[in-house]
Amino acid sequence: MRGRLVIAAVNPRAARAGLHTGMSLADGRAIVPDVAVHPADPDGDACALERLARWAMRFTPRVAPAGPAALFLDVTGCERLFGGEEALAALLREGLESFGLTARLALAGTLGAAWALARHGADDELVVIPPGAAVSEVEEALAELPVAALRLDPPETAAELASFGLDKIGALRALEPAALDERFGPSLVRRLGQALGLVEEHVAYLHPSIPREARRAFVEPVSTAKDIRAAVNELLDDLCRLLKRTGEGVRRLRLIYCRVDGGQGSVAIGTSRPRRRRESLMALFAEQLQRVDPGFGIEEMALAADVVEESPGDVQGVLFQAVGPVTADYGSVDGGEDELAGLLDRLGNRFGFDCIARPVPRQSWLPERAVQRRWPMATPAGDAGARWPARCRRRPLRLLSPPEPVEAVVSAVSGGGPSACMRWRGRSRRVRFADGPERLECEWWREHGPRRDYYLAEDDAGRRYWLFREGSRVPRWFLHGFFG
Repeated sequence: MRGRLVIAAVNPRAARAGLHTGMSLADGRAIVPDVAVHPADPDGDACALERLARWAMRFTPRVAPAGPAALFLDVTGCERLFGGEEALAALLREGLESFGLTARLALAGTLGAAWALARHGADDELVVIPPGAAVSEVEEALAELPVAALRLDPPETAAELASFGLDKIGALRALEPAALDERFGPSLVRRLGQALGLVEEHVAYLHPSIPREARRAFVEPVSTAKDIRAAVNELLDDLCRLLKRTGEGVRRLRLIYCRVDGGQGSVAIGTSRPRRRRESLMALFAEQLQRVDPGFGIEEMALAADVVEESPGDVQGVLFQAVGPVTADYGSVDGGEDELAGLLDRLGNRFGFDCIARPVPRQSWLPERAVQRRWPMATPAGDAGARWPARCRRRPLRLLSPPEPVEAVVSAVSGGGPSACMRWRGRSRRVRFADGPERLECEWWREHGPRRDYYLAEDDAGRRYWLFREGSRVPRWFLHGFFG
């Protein structure tokens, strides 16, 4: 913010030490010098809050994210399903705490009043303003709360009000709305009216997610591999039609089957990019279906798309194809990289998608930072557009992570003397040749980065090592990699 780092959130321990949101990081470090700092991720926080809102739909279908760390739940008519408002709030708090989250809850007839009480009310108590309460009752409940509890825009309005001695919501009710509007703008009067229920507030609630799944219940249980494969093929047919209507592709599919003996099992597949082509998905299921144990027969199957993503649209395939059986295709999302995507799908389902990556250069001279892992089909971003240095000496094919210390290196290594030797992993090796040094340093903006002198050393058995020396007064030697 304006060229300075600002604290976006604090945990309870930092708050007790005197840190708060909006404070500059420099001021925070003056109070707590060893404070642990992590970069803010507003986009990631927004996605996490939306996922939490989707989870909260089990209590009411009307849920909306409110700000960076709040949820609005309209529980009108839903509280009786959970034994009352307080019982519903207790279940909600229990669920949030199971995720490791601390929550402050409030129930009121207006969203503004509930937000004010949850943010600035009692820490652990559940404050309830009964629905249909008179304006005077709401005023009494909010009177001692700070004006910042009204969600003022801009937030600096709260400090301006405090400078006039109007630091409590109760103090605002003594003034005429027209005077407040003229001096502080219409936002203050509108927010105050919304909190008291005098002005209607419209909220854009999230739409309930459409389940991406297909089900089949069989009159006669299926048990043969041929029947199971045919059933999965029909399920994929139904699911691909649904995905085409929603314009999505699947990234993770889970097949759940119920046996006649009451047992249940499941198999899952993943894809390298969004897909809704039945043939390609069925090819991935072919190996997984061998793990299905039908027992005395399967009476029901469900195919659920656990992870879906927007599809870039249908891609026109080959104009003329070889004559063969006609198959259904509900819009392929596979383009010119279909062969690579198919290979990644097969490898990912067999070994795990986390095991697949490609090395790309990063703009750093330090060997351990000069390469980063990227998903093979990821578009270049940031340092992924970097290039390998055009002029640099040879680099080893294998690096040790982290570099391992060499217990002793005779100084003749740097001079190329015949008596040079080193001791690594408890074993001495005589060095007959050494080339160097090559000075490598980290980026200029890293104040305490290492400064290293690298040598290519060869022992009497022909093995070649990549050594570096670090430190000037008391140099230390490390083995960083091997050639050949």
